[in-house]
Amino acid sequence: MNRFLRASLSFAWLELKALRFYPVNGALQVIRSFVSVGIWFFVSLFLKEFAAPDLAEYGGDFVAYMVIGVLFFQNASSILALPQQSLTTAYWDKRLEVYHSRRHGIWAFIVGRLIWLFIYDSVIMVAVLAVGLLGAGVKLSPDMPLLPAVSFYVVFVLTSFGIGLIGASNFVFLEIKQGREPVTWLVDVLVRIFSGVYYPLRIIPVSLRWITWCLPHTYALRGIRLVMINGMGFSSWDTLSMFLVLLAFCTVALAAGVWLLNKGLHQAEATNGMGIVG
Repeated sequence: MNRFLRASLSFAWLELKALRFYPVNGALQVIRSFVSVGIWFFVSLFLKEFAAPDLAEYGGDFVAYMVIGVLFFQNASSILALPQQSLTTAYWDKRLEVYHSRRHGIWAFIVGRLIWLFIYDSVIMVAVLAVGLLGAGVKLSPDMPLLPAVSFYVVFVLTSFGIGLIGASNFVFLEIKQGREPVTWLVDVLVRIFSGVYYPLRIIPVSLRWITWCLPHTYALRGIRLVMINGMGFSSWDTLSMFLVLLAFCTVALAAGVWLLNKGLHQAEATNGMGIVG
């Protein structure tokens, strides 16, 4: 375990060094995060009077609702795509076989990139929230409990990572060696429509709301908003129930993701699918 952790941290360190060598790329990523949230911030300012009646449980604050939804969804989406992107990068750089020759090489590579991306995205998220609070008038609860907020965020990230691992198994099973694969693509599309990222869940037709409650993002975003906007901790059943369901999603997604990706890697090893021919 110690060797695995050291190997994972070494890959995270390599990601930091890459950022130092290509600072413009890092700066553009930060700017993109601010622009993405900023666009929806101004949209929410325009629509806040119309949306307020459907957001009574959040005090009718559509601006805070939108900023939190977009910001956390944005981070979850980058984590969701990470496993497939990691395998693709290693494959086309002709490093996948080298990593696989080590006991935990591929997993250390993926987990190391997860550690780096989690830290990097978290720093950007804090910066965006700080600008929103201090410079844009975004209002959060002054009594926001920190532990529930961090707990929701961490479990949300791990849930997205687990789903990403499930999707990354298609690197072998469906021979997807480039671009997006269908599992994470479908989750991303459904979440944008049905999880309340951009608009209240109340406007979704009743006949389609069963899709809403089949997506872990729904529970994560609702729980995070209850904590950050309403200041509700785990002493509230609404918040605790959201967290417990999200934790169940996280457990199943991680277990299924690890199992499927390991199975896919074993299949790739048996069929010489680790390296580029020619």
